[in-house]
Amino acid sequence: MNHASPQDQLQQLGRQVLGTEAFGPGASMASLGAWTSLKHVQLLGRLAEAFDLDIELEEAYRLDSFERLLQYIEQQSEAPAPAAADAGESTIGALFAARAQALPEAPFLIFPKEDSRYTYRGFHQLASAAAARLSSHGLRRGERLCVVMPNGPEFLAHYFAAHLLGLVLVPINPALTAAELAYIVRDSGARLALFDRQLAAAREAAAGLLDGVRLLLADATSGHGIEALQAGGDTGLLAPAAGIAADDPAGILYTSGTTGHPKGVVLSHRNFLADAAALAQWFGFEPGTRTMCILPMFHNNGQVITLLSPLQVGGSSVILEGRSALMSFWKMIDQHQVHWTSVMPAFLSTFLEFGLKRTDQSLRGIVCGGQVLLEEMRNRFEARYQVPVFEGYGLTETTSFSTMNRHPAALRRSGSIGVALPCNEMKVVDEDGRTLPPGQTGEILIRGGNVTRGYHHLPEVTERRLQDGWLHTGDHGWQDAEGHFYFATRLDDLIIKGGENIYPAEVENALHGCADVVECAAFGIADALLGQEVCLYVKLVPGSTLGEDDIRRLCGERIARYKCPGPVVLLHTLDDLPELPKGPTRKILRRALREHYEALLQRRQQPEPAIA
Repeated sequence: MNHASPQDQLQQLGRQVLGTEAFGPGASMASLGAWTSLKHVQLLGRLAEAFDLDIELEEAYRLDSFERLLQYIEQQSEAPAPAAADAGESTIGALFAARAQALPEAPFLIFPKEDSRYTYRGFHQLASAAAARLSSHGLRRGERLCVVMPNGPEFLAHYFAAHLLGLVLVPINPALTAAELAYIVRDSGARLALFDRQLAAAREAAAGLLDGVRLLLADATSGHGIEALQAGGDTGLLAPAAGIAADDPAGILYTSGTTGHPKGVVLSHRNFLADAAALAQWFGFEPGTRTMCILPMFHNNGQVITLLSPLQVGGSSVILEGRSALMSFWKMIDQHQVHWTSVMPAFLSTFLEFGLKRTDQSLRGIVCGGQVLLEEMRNRFEARYQVPVFEGYGLTETTSFSTMNRHPAALRRSGSIGVALPCNEMKVVDEDGRTLPPGQTGEILIRGGNVTRGYHHLPEVTERRLQDGWLHTGDHGWQDAEGHFYFATRLDDLIIKGGENIYPAEVENALHGCADVVECAAFGIADALLGQEVCLYVKLVPGSTLGEDDIRRLCGERIARYKCPGPVVLLHTLDDLPELPKGPTRKILRRALREHYEALLQRRQQPEPAIA
């Protein structure tokens, strides 16, 4: 029997396989040239034999440093309880109830706007009161419940109430128009929709477009307001309804609807908990971990990493109402001693633009996704605020993130959206579905425990997007030999000019770093000769003297001539578009820009009225 410590055994085997004495504490694939992909596979094989390990494929690329390998060996040897939910906690309601029973007095949710704090038991009581109110409407397991509310205690009380009862939660963006709200409520098949009390006008307008649906304000009158739920007394801790299974639908999240009507993505309890557990494990969440949610919870990013991931380990969350809290971001981090948060790249530029100052010493990292994070922006932010940003990639259809840059920060790969999380596998394919080798660009496909089983009432779309278990994302990207993925563009955003593929990010990146440019967006427009031409909208800093030709010149200094824009539109020259149009998650709406440009052309082509 080998009586050497696991660390000594690991070091000895690693040096034998890699042929270098440099393998040891601090070594990683990124820092050690001898640690190639082939040697990595050989090393894992030797370790599996020496320590009697069954290393799953999705774990292989994550074990890319001496410390990660040692931690994995020690964890497998000790067989610890996983960070994910136990077998009996396979649904969101079951996990929530189990944490309330095991950690009744531990802090769970903090709402700075309402100046309120809840322990696990305290919020379970609030959710139980909300569940009693929902049950009084005759809602049964499997029925849909629409919730039109901003982040806050009322939203989350009904969120967990729905999951305790086995209802399917349909969170809706409060900023939608009455027609958009009505479409989602109608399409979901919900019999009840709850509105924030500040949305009385929206409720009335939507009511005129819907039949057979109860639309209630969450206030004292309906019994769904926070004061009514708190006044309900101790209703006890409601146990999850019998018969709720991991693969039952937990929520329907509607996509932003940049093309036609929005599609309802059906996500199961397994989907939510698989993604949440993977992220909690990835970043080493533990019972004392505290996150802060600043993203809207009608999107999955806000629900997963800043709510369900800490719930997995018995941590706590600070819940902010949304973007209105941006200016107090660092104050909230400091005041509540937050360890992790998740933002959109646009938030980082906001912090820099307004010169917000960091005062805390608690924040360990920021998770970032939803749109491409430019390297120049990340570098500026990290230099200013001295906190690492971890970029990842995912879709509504994958619950939240599918990839993430490696943790700790020294293991990140510049320009990459990360490696596949353990809860899913990914590949890049060509137009015929053949898997492409590293370095070649194609469509990104994903399958795993976090991937949706389909779209609500859209079997044809489900069949087209989900084939043999693989989600066809509609995104272009490529993978390197070490498993790092790189995002190119949405297939819909791809510009094909004279047979050449041009990715919008290539054009936009050419202007980043220019002090006069606040932001820009490239997209394709029809061209009779080339098929498509590049059009670029640019927002300049106030007082800039740059013109359209200057923008083209700057692009020409950075990218190939054929990638440079033809038409350039400067926002300050327009009277109807002061900002680039963005969706609820701050993604640039290129379709809206394309429509604006077409209308702009029509106006410019109209003859000037004759002067009498």
